[in-house]
Parts: sequence; structure tokens; C-alpha cells
Amino acid sequence: MAVWFVIFIFVTLNEAIIEYLLGNIQELKPYIPLLSLATAILLTFGYSVSLFNIFLGTEVINPFFDFLLSAFIIARLSNFLNDAVQKFLGSK
Repeated sequence: MAVWFVIFIFVTLNEAIIEYLLGNIQELKPYIPLLSLATAILLTFGYSVSLFNIFLGTEVINPFFDFLLSAFIIARLSNFLNDAVQKFLGSK
């Protein structure tokens, strides 16, 4: 249960950073998925988030790729969270 909560925190934090910093800039709307990935990369490397170690129990052999792939997952889940909030809460 705690593992899913940690992932939810990172996904929500990534989405919040993107929305607060770039959400109102119309010129950047097409680039938000890439900017979300960049933010997720900063978060995963900054906090050493290894989803493969957490969920699969694998040993971290190459932290660079482990953190990078974890950032892809967090960024995509962040995009899903954004879509769900916009659909169900009617925002934007």
C-alpha cells in the first residue's frame, strides 16, 4: 500500500509542477508531454526513484537507465492523471 502511495505522490507532484508553471501558457500546450517527461526525469534522478526495484525487486545495475525508465512511467501516469481530472472534474 505504501509503495502505491509513494508513486501517487510523485505522479501528482509532477502534474502539479507542470500545471502551476506551464498550465496557462497556450503556446506550450503541444509540448506539455515532453515537459512532463523532463520534470519527471528531474524528480526521479533527484530522489533516486527506481520503480523497477520497488515493484520487481530487481537489483539496480545501471541507475541511469533505471531512473530514466522510471521517469517515463511517472510522466505517462502524470498525463493519465491530468486527463482523468479534466474529464471527471470538468476543468479546462
